[in-house]
Amino acid sequence: MQEVITAVVFAVFSTLYMRQPVNWNYAIAGLCLVVAAFFMFRGITHGA
Repeated sequence: MQEVITAVVFAVFSTLYMRQPVNWNYAIAGLCLVVAAFFMFRGITHGA
């Protein structure tokens, strides 16, 4: 999940401060990170 948060912060920083447009590459990379985080944590059960 930390990777997803870092990617979002970087996208906002690069857009607002560095004036770089966010293109489809960022969206696809972010989606890949979200899917990877899902598969990494789907087997974890809380409690017990």
